[in-house]
Amino acid sequence: MNAGMFIALIIISIVAGIMIIIGVFQLRKKDNPVGFYNVIDPPKKEEISDVIQWNRKHGMIWVIYGICIELGFWLAYVMPFEILEMIFMMGGVIFPLPFMVLRHHKLEKEYKI
Repeated sequence: MNAGMFIALIIISIVAGIMIIIGVFQLRKKDNPVGFYNVIDPPKKEEISDVIQWNRKHGMIWVIYGICIELGFWLAYVMPFEILEMIFMMGGVIFPLPFMVLRHHKLEKEYKI
């Protein structure tokens, strides 16, 4: 592993760790619903039918995203060509995003009163 890959490993691991920590905090929160988008306020407690499940499912979204980021890096590391490395590294960050948004919208339909 060269110096560039080592620095990338540290940065990617920090970013993935932040996403996992966000998810863990959301998994543990029980009193108020968590938000998904940064620019939109989270729903009020009265607007959600099951706050605990809402928070758990949103927390899992972020934990899985953190895992995808880290996994994308490690898959990129074993790729034989630089272009494949870039595809896997970028894919680990970008590919899960639309699925996260779709999952959030599905949870809105399921839990919003």
